[in-house]
Amino acid sequence: MSVMGVWVVGSVADNPIGETRRRFPDAAAAHGTWPASSADMSQWCEPLEPAELLDGTPERPSSIDEIVRFAGAVDRVRNDETEVDEFQDYLLRAVPQQESEGMFCAAVPRGDGAAALMWGLGRDTTLRFPGCCGQFLFDAAQVRAALPAAEQALVLHPPRRAHVAARIRLWLDEMADDPNCDIDELIDGPLRVLRYAARTGVGAVGLTLWY
Repeated sequence: MSVMGVWVVGSVADNPIGETRRRFPDAAAAHGTWPASSADMSQWCEPLEPAELLDGTPERPSSIDEIVRFAGAVDRVRNDETEVDEFQDYLLRAVPQQESEGMFCAAVPRGDGAAALMWGLGRDTTLRFPGCCGQFLFDAAQVRAALPAAEQALVLHPPRRAHVAARIRLWLDEMADDPNCDIDELIDGPLRVLRYAARTGVGAVGLTLWY
């Protein structure tokens, strides 16, 4: 049976975010946070190559083994608390129910849109991107604080954007069943939602789900 990876980035009013934190304190605290253990962080960083070498030259071609190791590392750092399904279901009901300025959704057969983007951006940018591997839970004040880092990560000049898009395409070709995935929207959609949330004074959430 095929599985579907879904990455949702949606705007959420502060009241539901506060209620989520009250009802699911452990899941909310863990959601979008990096491992506290330095050993866990080293294990995560090791399989992720920088998107560009220090001298600006293109990196060597990535192998399927590196991509698979990175996918496993992403899974290990995400929140796996027992209440996470109920927590995410609650937040899914709070985001807009149709794609819009305040809602981005990437559904990838047998794939993980957030991990594909992180692989495309490379290690250094991924570590600066708000949240952890596509997951975050921000109230309005946290959205405003996180937006500059998100813009630095996702506002790409043309050569850099082409390089990131090529890495994402390689990921999708190896790890997913969706040759027609909209890579431009994968890069632009999350930032669009965060900008909308900052402009309208609401919070935002990033969720990664499997169906």
